[in-house]
Amino acid sequence: MIKTRKHRLYCGQTPYFLFAVLLSFSTLSLADKAHWKSSDFIIDSFIDIALNNEYSTIVSKIRKWNKPIYYTIKHRTADVELHQKITEGHLSQLASITGIPISPASVSNTNLTIIFSSEKYLEHELRQDFLLNDEKQISALVHHGVCLAHFSLSPDSSIEQATIIIPVDRARAHAKLLSCVVEELTQVMGLPNDSDKVFPSIFNDQSHNDFLSGLDYVLLKLLYHPRIKVGMNDTQVEKLLNAIIAENDFQQIIENSEQLVQEQSLSNLLN
Repeated sequence: MIKTRKHRLYCGQTPYFLFAVLLSFSTLSLADKAHWKSSDFIIDSFIDIALNNEYSTIVSKIRKWNKPIYYTIKHRTADVELHQKITEGHLSQLASITGIPISPASVSNTNLTIIFSSEKYLEHELRQDFLLNDEKQISALVHHGVCLAHFSLSPDSSIEQATIIIPVDRARAHAKLLSCVVEELTQVMGLPNDSDKVFPSIFNDQSHNDFLSGLDYVLLKLLYHPRIKVGMNDTQVEKLLNAIIAENDFQQIIENSEQLVQEQSLSNLLN
């Protein structure tokens, strides 16, 4: 039985592995969208999504890329042109928001791999591409996962590499192909948690967001703000967030975020 929420499974120390599984969920109509622009809500949301981990009480340190991302897209199923288009479109938006250079890899420098495949290959890919060998974990992911991702960390908590697997037939069956691309690519930027308290957001299972929201834009801007450093703990981060959000320039980002996120939204490519 597929549960109506996402699941995160964790293993390892350093490098650190995140296994992100996007499952189907019921949509809610959320009328109030202005609440999230308050400083307290943004700070709570950031700490929840960036530092907390689903199915673990461990509070992590800041995790993000400190180097350019070089991606490879592997097509193991049909609709290559569409999958290439939506992946490159969202990666372009993430690069614009975060300031991290994101470009196609050469032969040897790939540190982000995106695999479009089908569910019949999923078990093999979990072994081959995620290097899993825990039979119980593999079985759970095969039977309940829609799309999956993991990233590994360097000792300083910077993201070293990431891999995403999207079984296209399964994602389409749940009407989640776009959600898979947008959410998993965004989460491997260093925002790995989900929370029902954070909305409107792609990180909320109960919020119907196939594309980045204004709040998601703000969370990415904060994560990649130059004063937010890899390895910072929750106390250090909270103090800095209060100072950054109070600045006039960042207040303008918050105020204009819904317009700014829409300008390069993947939704524009599909109209």
